[in-house]
Amino acid sequence: MKKAIITTLVVFIGYGMMAQDYKAAIGFRGGVVQGLTFKAAVGGNTAFDLIVATHYHGLNLTALYEIHSLNIFGVDNLALFYGFGGHVGFYNSNYYRLHWGTYSNGFVFGVAGVIGVEYTFDEIPINLSVDIVPSFNVVPEFWYWQRGALSIRYVF
Repeated sequence: MKKAIITTLVVFIGYGMMAQDYKAAIGFRGGVVQGLTFKAAVGGNTAFDLIVATHYHGLNLTALYEIHSLNIFGVDNLALFYGFGGHVGFYNSNYYRLHWGTYSNGFVFGVAGVIGVEYTFDEIPINLSVDIVPSFNVVPEFWYWQRGALSIRYVF
């Protein structure tokens, strides 16, 4: 799946599309955990990404601080990004217990990281990104999980 997404991005690059700088973008995130994403530039090559997503029949809010490495492979519109942040969530503990374990608490809190690539079209106000977000729950107990996604955002 990753190879198909990267290949698609390379094909778009081959058509000579140029990047545009943007202040903010909002859109949909599809993957292991689906939801909404709002990314805002905070200066230089940094941004905040807020993700509200469904999670085990509940909701999860993730806030990420990202550093963008622009012009990867010499392409103006392609950026590698990485960063860190945290998450808080509420989920249906009966559903979680049935499928994954013995949590009786429907609340989680933890830390998260992110690494991915993004492409911003010049001709249309669209931004595409592919990323993976490894996360560690700290509450109610220490637990590792990760989610990957393709995000499509409207740039404004």
